[in-house]
Amino acid sequence: MAPERRDETRGGSFSRRASKSDIVDDAVLLATGAVRSAVKNLLIVRALRDGKDFDEAWWLDAVAREFEAIAVEKDDDARRVEVDRQLAKHRKGKALHPSDFRARDVPKMKRRVRILHRIAARLRELGADRETLGALIAEARANALDEITSARHVPGRRVESDPVARDAAMALLAEDLAALVADRETDET
Repeated sequence: MAPERRDETRGGSFSRRASKSDIVDDAVLLATGAVRSAVKNLLIVRALRDGKDFDEAWWLDAVAREFEAIAVEKDDDARRVEVDRQLAKHRKGKALHPSDFRARDVPKMKRRVRILHRIAARLRELGADRETLGALIAEARANALDEITSARHVPGRRVESDPVARDAAMALLAEDLAALVADRETDET
């Protein structure tokens, strides 16, 4: 088996200290996946529940705002860690709990602050790149369509061969659809 990005030949995936660029790449990859998943879910909800048509300009702006929101979170995290780092500079001894930072933690905290700011900057770059946003939205749309079509009910053979069971299932479906229409009409008034 070929080694992965991190050098597994020197003792495994978790033994080497990850480079800043690896950490930033991984964080951006996770954030992008989270945004893609959120877009897919919102596409489904807006289409099925709200009856909204797809508006590419709206989606481009919404996804750009989502990347900005995550970037702001990372900047806020960096500020919080910097405050903790400044306090830790003057604290010697052994930590009493996981968030009890001490002088020995200061170099790692400084690295963490830099990484958080780099992640925020990369997320802002993604949010400003309309081509990247368009590709992400297109992939989320394809995923949404796949999810909708795979969730479609396909009656089993027993239902097809049993007219009473099929009629009962159809009656339940009709009741569900009527309730959805009534809910929608209530929401619109």
